[in-house]
Amino acid sequence: MKKKTVKLVSAVVVLGVLCAAYEGVNFYVTSQEEKETEENDTSVDLVSLEADDITAVSFTADQNEVEFDKKDDSWTEKSDANFPVNQDTVDSAVKGVASLTADQEISDVEDMSQYDLDNPQNTITLTTADGDTSLQIGMESSNNQYYVKKEDDDKNVYLVSSSSIEPFMGTLYDFAESGTFPSVTSATITDVKVDKENSYELTQDADNLFWNVSDGKTTEKADTTKAGTVTSAVGSLAYDKFVDYNCTDDSKYGFDDPYAVITVKYTEEEQETQTVEKTLTIYVGDETGDDRYVKVDDSKEVYTITKDSLTDILDSTMSDFYNLTVSYVSSNDLDSLEVQSADGDHTINIVTETVKAEDEDTTDTDSSDESSSDDEEETTTTTYKLDGEDLDESTFTTFYNKLINMTAQERLTEEYTPEGNPAYTFIFKDTDGKETTVKYYEYDTNFYAAVVEDKVYLVNKMNVKDLDEAYQKMVNPDTEDAEESTSDTATEEN
Repeated sequence: MKKKTVKLVSAVVVLGVLCAAYEGVNFYVTSQEEKETEENDTSVDLVSLEADDITAVSFTADQNEVEFDKKDDSWTEKSDANFPVNQDTVDSAVKGVASLTADQEISDVEDMSQYDLDNPQNTITLTTADGDTSLQIGMESSNNQYYVKKEDDDKNVYLVSSSSIEPFMGTLYDFAESGTFPSVTSATITDVKVDKENSYELTQDADNLFWNVSDGKTTEKADTTKAGTVTSAVGSLAYDKFVDYNCTDDSKYGFDDPYAVITVKYTEEEQETQTVEKTLTIYVGDETGDDRYVKVDDSKEVYTITKDSLTDILDSTMSDFYNLTVSYVSSNDLDSLEVQSADGDHTINIVTETVKAEDEDTTDTDSSDESSSDDEEETTTTTYKLDGEDLDESTFTTFYNKLINMTAQERLTEEYTPEGNPAYTFIFKDTDGKETTVKYYEYDTNFYAAVVEDKVYLVNKMNVKDLDEAYQKMVNPDTEDAEESTSDTATEEN
């Protein structure tokens, strides 16, 4: 037992020695790495100022000299005291160069042109009570650094991280306190009018919430999904860049003859008790790169908005909103349907009857005529007749759903003159006595032309084929049954 204890103590001692050795080695390696880092550190303190001591900063933006002066901890633009300066943006930019460390110093430079410092693209000047400190900015390196020299030093060039320099390499309006595009939720929009070369207006019906589209001459029901694309685009608009806080010359941005004027009507709740209608007017001007100039309502502020965000609004015409449902008459509103084709003419009638059924319990001698009348219940029944004969409801519904849900792939906008007789003519008569006639003509190898008054829809032939099959099953049920019976018999014999 004693021998085992001695061995255990020895093992603990050895482990302790090894741990100490490991710590020693680790400390040595770390020290060497720090030493090597210090030896390889090429950074140089280039500017050492207190940001709070800086009273002015000047630089070049948009090829113009810009100077911000600070008084009572507030920055103003020297040439325009009304310029909406973003205080935080200027503060951040100044702090970035007030205490500036260069990543590397290049000494004894004989040719400043190799760094574009013979003609600097910018000069940043920081002013304190002790004088000015100016940094000249040359070309940008491939490592996200700028070549920089002090104005009073013609021998040394420094490599400085672009993150400190970039804030001064943009435009004056990068330092402006910009506004935000008015917040409009697509669900609250009730009207969108776009005045342009091919103008259109979308208006939502307050009663049924359907959309109508108009070109100022004609009005018709619009496709709900396509109208929603426009309202969603309006609700998603946002400014890209701030370019002018006080526009005094509309022609400078194309507002004297706008590319388009978008007028949006929408509702907004005020004080959670009252809904008011508001109007937003967006003036769209000239192109500038991938953007267009815009201004809103009577504001003199000019911004840009990306052309992509305006595409769904500005590139649309009235025809893009056409509802492509050929003829929709709800079966609940249908009184009769007449079908004319080469197979003959057929008429389908919808017969709806309401019957009052008296309560079966009439043994109560105290009941009065009035109470008896109260016990009466109304029962509504709907039956379907094909040429006066009973028609199976399921068979009719299958056919009718295909008919009223027929959707075209496009609508013709040019004049169309049918050739020959229609393959099908459907005459809908609703319960109010209104008639709607739809005629299907052979158009080409792929389409039928469905003509409804002055509208012409191009319908895929395969869809009409499906409709025809459902129609044949409805008007020739015996033939269908006979074919199925023959098919079943043949199967059994095999």
